Amino acid sequence: MIKGLFKIIGFIILAVIIFLALSLWQGGKPFRWFGQKTEKAGEVIKEKSDEIGKEADRIKEKKDDIKDTTKKVSEGLRKTGDKIKDITGPSKEK
Repeated sequence: MIKGLFKIIGFIILAVIIFLALSLWQGGKPFRWFGQKTEKAGEVIKEKSDEIGKEADRIKEKKDDIKDTTKKVSEGLRKTGDKIKDITGPSKEK
């Protein structure tokens, strides 16, 4: 537990040193670049999630259509079976 705490503190200190070194050496240029790249990545992620959402909606609609069709077919088969029983009469079981 203590070793993990020391690693986290060491990582934070290293990140602060890198931040200060980059700030002194190149100013805000690397941070602006990082911000622009993450913004572009965010746009790509948003576009892809919209596409995935549309595809999921399309799949759900197909599922509902298939469910409705299956229900209609099963009702038709049940009605046909009832008609056949009416025509042939009750079955005699031994």
